Parts: sequence; C-alpha cells; structure tokens
Amino acid sequence: MFKLMMTLISKDSLIVDKLADALSESTGDLLERDFKAIACEFLAEDRAIEQVELFISEISKFEKIDFKNKKLLEIGTGVGTFLVTARTRYQIDAFGVEPSQDEFSPFNEISLALLREYSLPKDIVISASAEKLPFSDNSFDFIYSTNVLEHVQNPELVLEESIRVLKAGGYLQFVIPNYFSFWEGHYGILWPCLTNRFLAKVYALLAGKNPKYIDTLQLISPFYLKRILTKMKNVQVLSWGKGVFKKRLTTGNYSDWASLQKIRPMISLIQKLKISSFLADVLNMFEMYTPIVLTARKSGN
Repeated sequence: MFKLMMTLISKDSLIVDKLADALSESTGDLLERDFKAIACEFLAEDRAIEQVELFISEISKFEKIDFKNKKLLEIGTGVGTFLVTARTRYQIDAFGVEPSQDEFSPFNEISLALLREYSLPKDIVISASAEKLPFSDNSFDFIYSTNVLEHVQNPELVLEESIRVLKAGGYLQFVIPNYFSFWEGHYGILWPCLTNRFLAKVYALLAGKNPKYIDTLQLISPFYLKRILTKMKNVQVLSWGKGVFKKRLTTGNYSDWASLQKIRPMISLIQKLKISSFLADVLNMFEMYTPIVLTARKSGN
C-alpha cells in the first residue's frame, strides 16, 4: 500500500486553520468534507512535488528539456504550493493566475503569505480570470493546471487563452477529473460515468449528497475535450494520461489525495484478483480512465 506523505510547505500552523475555515465557508453547505484535511492537502509540499514530477516526466517522454529557468504559467494557482515548489526546488520561472474576489480571496491572502515566507516576489501571482489572461501572445514555455478546468465558467475559452499565451513549441498540461469515469473526488463517491447535469444531480441525491454542488462543476470528459481541441489547429495532443492511469491501477503506486483512500480497498482487490492490467486496458479503451492528464504541444515556428 502506498503511504501518503504530508509535509506542509508552510511553517505557520495558523494557515491551515485559516484555509480550512475559508473552504468550509465557501462549500460547507454543499460538501460534507474534513476541511482541515483538505487544507493540509492544499498546503502539502509532497503533493506539489508529485505534480511537478508528473508534469516533467510526461513532457520528457516527447522531448528532452532543461526545465530550469523556463517560464511557466499555472492556471488556478490556489494557495501557491505548486508555484513555490516549482521555483524553489526545480528553479522553474513559475507564475500563476488566481481570481482574488469573493470565495477566492482567502487563497490570495495565503499565497501572499507563502511568497513572503519564501522571499519570492508577490507579483508572480496575478489576480485574473483564466478566461481572460493578462499576458501577450507567446509569453510562456509551459502552461500547467490541475483540478481547475472543471471549476471555470468556460473551459473552451480557458484552453484557447492558454494556447494563445503559450509559445510555439511549448507544452501544456491540464489534469482534470474525468466525469465519464468511475470516481468523483469532490464527493468522494463511485461515479457511474455521468456527464449529463440532470442525471448527475439525481445520482448525487440518491447517493445522499447535496446535488447543488453539481451546478458548480463542468462535467468534463475526453469526448468533450476532443471536440474543443479539434477546432484548435495549432495544438498537437501528445497524451491523455492513459498510461498514467494504467500504471497507478496496476501498481497501486498513487497517493490518497482527494478521498482516494476510500477506493483503495477496491483497487487492492482488483490487484489481488490479477485483473488490474486487463481492467485498465478496458477502461482506457472506453475513455473511462481518471484523471485526464492532457499533455499537448503548440505547433508553429
């Protein structure tokens, strides 16, 4: 069994409580979660290292790149854990965008506190909407985002903007829950491949969950993304994350972030029955893997 590590990036213990209170205030009436545990995950350096390593390893399958001093934009930087980790551990010239109004304002305050703690410039996090990035065309070598696209107002516009500010030959990676799959991490429940909002709300209600949270989500699937990306002639999709999914399912080598510990016994049983490789191939064939790890390259000179 893979052991979940938890080293917080900040030495200020009050930050966890502040973030937990903010998360509870913004979604506590919609989700029944341990918000202090979620706050710790947001601030977990180990999680950020996993994210950076996945990003680097997937891109390195297609091109050998020295990531040091390359310019990266994180879409939806949250409290800034990935950003700080990318800069301090990997020397990536990382920037981030995050809305600072309404329920997002605590994220902004905490990210500023983290930047001060690590003596990083405060202007590397910009208050902006992902649908309208305040950057010139061809500004960044890399675009990265995790668990954000399902929360934006317009996923297609976010992808268009991301491609616009990405340099020709640059790489993009979006990690997104697949709603045409078997798991819903926000609720922490098995999910019957539902991308229809009405049916999803009915199912959530039957599962004893507040269906109103569905209204805050974009129920993204690989089919939806392929329709969008087909329109973008300057984008070459390199991977959807099927290999990542198969490796995790067959080895059990994944961390239990976002309620994944609930599904660990089922994964262990599948492995004991020696059907994990076969099952991964079947789920991949029908686009039912999760998460989507979309890795793409912008074409052009």
